[in-house]
Amino acid sequence: MEYDLKIIRSNRKSVSLSVSPENEITVRCPLKFSESRINSFVADKRQWLEKILNKNLIKLSENKSIVDYNEIYVCGKKFPLKFCNKNEISENTVYVKNVKQIKKLFIDRFWTEFEVNARKISEVTGLSANSFFIKAYKRRWGCCDLKGNITFNYILFMLPRRLQNYVIIHELCHTVYFNHTAEFWRLVACFEPEYKKMRTVLKGFDYITNLY
Repeated sequence: MEYDLKIIRSNRKSVSLSVSPENEITVRCPLKFSESRINSFVADKRQWLEKILNKNLIKLSENKSIVDYNEIYVCGKKFPLKFCNKNEISENTVYVKNVKQIKKLFIDRFWTEFEVNARKISEVTGLSANSFFIKAYKRRWGCCDLKGNITFNYILFMLPRRLQNYVIIHELCHTVYFNHTAEFWRLVACFEPEYKKMRTVLKGFDYITNLY
């Protein structure tokens, strides 16, 4: 089977293969890496690649209403998404003027409550952040810098509360360990023993980070 590959050559020594939630296949390789070597590398990864591609297809198919902007997640529940002349989240429907308005609508509605919750989790865990911010990210749920400033992706407001809490804990743990070493995951486990399950569930929502 032939694949539509996005090839990125750079001054690197190794070769890597990645698949986006939308099934875009990217190969990163050294500058002089030939097409034949790339094809051979991809062929060796075919079994893994097919597994990921099929999993993504199933995920996208099951969530077609979200991908087509007919529905939208609100705290883990699917709400009808209606385009009209107002921006509002009612008890069971989200109304927006256009897709670009979704960011402002969700931040206005949920950020204050989310920040209060983040500070409570910080107090309970004893993990202190310098500050909390919110913005739009592609492909990530949050980020902690070396100064302890944590920035969250507003798309988190579309996820179930427990997943929101897991991401908060995850980023707070980065104020202690600025990496993903075994020590980091042991610290995460102290506050979310089921973090492996949370990571798997969170990955199921990765496709929505590129929708809005």
